[in-house]
Amino acid sequence: MERQGVLVVSMQLNKIGCIFRETPNADVGIDGQIEYVVDGNASGRLAAAQIKSGVSYLHDKGSHWAFYPEQKHKMYWECFPLPVYLFLHDPDSNLTYYTDARYYLNIPERDRNYSYIPVPKSQRLDTISGEEFMASTGPISSNLLEYPEIIKTMAREHSGNGLFPLTYLDLFCNGLTNLCRHIYFGMSLASELAEIYLGIDESEFGLGVGPDEHKFLHNYTRFLISQNLATINYSDYLIDWFERRIQPEYLTPLTSRGRGLVEYMRQLEAQLLGDYDEISVACERPMRMSFALGSDMFRIFKIRNFGKVLLRPDMEI
Repeated sequence: MERQGVLVVSMQLNKIGCIFRETPNADVGIDGQIEYVVDGNASGRLAAAQIKSGVSYLHDKGSHWAFYPEQKHKMYWECFPLPVYLFLHDPDSNLTYYTDARYYLNIPERDRNYSYIPVPKSQRLDTISGEEFMASTGPISSNLLEYPEIIKTMAREHSGNGLFPLTYLDLFCNGLTNLCRHIYFGMSLASELAEIYLGIDESEFGLGVGPDEHKFLHNYTRFLISQNLATINYSDYLIDWFERRIQPEYLTPLTSRGRGLVEYMRQLEAQLLGDYDEISVACERPMRMSFALGSDMFRIFKIRNFGKVLLRPDMEI
């Protein structure tokens, strides 16, 4: 029964343009690895697979199936470095349902005592494209731009709102940190930058942020991933974007391609602006935790007191 499920899933993945590499000794909760193929080329977008076949795994909950994992598998999948797709195969109907188990297990607001992983009946492997299926690994582009076109695209992609005057180039250059090996992104960076530019332009209006501006920021992150400029955990990113309804925040390494773009920017800056010094358009900004709120000092001392109470000889926890 299990072999039947593995073979069917392998064939269905092949039909939607994915390579399935079965793990020979799959006794730790992972049956294989999935890679999406773009225009005949392996993309490097990877996910892990756990396949369960048989009616004994199909616990009907109306709109979804309930899968009851062992505790060791829950912990393993939650910490796995790749998205973990859980497949439930029904041998009677020959239909296969799936969900990203790692995504679900990492949602902070879910009930930690929830005893099962829901597998939506709407998520069938025979009704979806490879790009949609691999969505949690990040957007994939078969058109990797050369550095000159990347920079032009970054400068051209604007929010479209005069009260939120930002481009991809603004976000990228001002997010560089850690000797330009990492890049930071968050709503605080975007809003502070927009306010600075509004001040420079002497705008009489305040900052304007709505759904379109949030979508612009979301597309900026997708651009970084699709152009292979930064190593972003997109599955984790989507938890904030979809489940928590907030603009995600991350500090992540640039890829070698991203670091190459930074160096190209510096060379182009010297050529176009006729100067080059320590304050470059592509130089790092230091990162630090801010203690600017009135409650920060109170909290600092409360944390210290909390630690002292924990270490009291008479304290049992």
